Formats: sequence, structure tokens, C-alpha cells
Amino acid sequence: MSGLCERLHAALGHALVALVGLMTLTVGWQVASRLLARLSMTMGWPLLVEPSRWTEELAGFQLSWVALLGAAYALRRGEHLGFDLLHQRLSPTARRRVDALVAALVACFSAFVLGYGGLRLVLMTRELGQRTAALGWPMAAVYSVVPVAGALFVLFAAEAFLRSRGPEAR
Repeated sequence: MSGLCERLHAALGHALVALVGLMTLTVGWQVASRLLARLSMTMGWPLLVEPSRWTEELAGFQLSWVALLGAAYALRRGEHLGFDLLHQRLSPTARRRVDALVAALVACFSAFVLGYGGLRLVLMTRELGQRTAALGWPMAAVYSVVPVAGALFVLFAAEAFLRSRGPEAR
């Protein structure tokens, strides 16, 4: 299981780098198209009359994808939000128990809310045929990141649970 998680984590890291790079280009084009539109209106140049409409929508989707997938990436690295001060004061046995409890709670929450709820959201938007306003993409494709992130959360939390139980539990 650890090998699978390691490969998924590495692929997720590469995907996040690519997404942030694309988001940077998207927002950069959005700013440039606004500037070009303003300049062309001011100077009377027929370069660009209106700023790009699709970039704002795409940047919002990219931000959502980066946030959800980045949270899964951080969970695997143990860099998610937590109370380190309290955690450090626990005995090693209590710390392992708390780690196991937290991993189990994260897995349950992720399975139910992100996995089950996200899948229902994807299926409902696909059934309704909802599309994005500017790009015309199916909303089901946009929302598909929710159950994917949920599955990653469950997998990484299960790995953390097994790790907290010690080597004999693996």
C-alpha cells in the first residue's frame, strides 16, 4: 500500500505543479487581455475590444482543483492543519492513538462527504446536463475533482492509520 501511495503522491505533485503553472498562464492572459482591451479602446486600435471572458471561469476552476488536490497532497505529507502544541505533549502511545483516531475520522469524513457527496454531485450535474457559462464544459467534469480528492484522502488517511498502528499492523 505504501508503494501505491508513494506513486500516487508523486504523480499528484507533478499534476499540482502543472495545474499551478496553467493557472499562472490563465491569470496572466486575463490581466494581459484586460490591459490590451483598455489600450485598444483608448488608442483606437482594433487589437482587442473585450477582455478574455473564459479566463476568469477557468482560473476559478483551477483554484478549486489545486485546493482540493493540494489538501490531499498535504495530508500524505502530514502537513495538514493540526494542533502541534497539544500533539507534542502527548506520550508516544497516546500520540499514536490520537494519530489513528484522526486518520480514521479523516477517512470517514472524506468517504462520506467528498466521495459519496461528490459522486452524487457529479451524477446529478451530468444528468441535468449543466454546463459552464463561459467555456461550455460539462459541470460534471469540473466537479469530478471532488470524488477524486475524496478517494485520495481516504487512501492517504488509511495509510496514515496503518502507520500509526505500528509496523505490526501493516
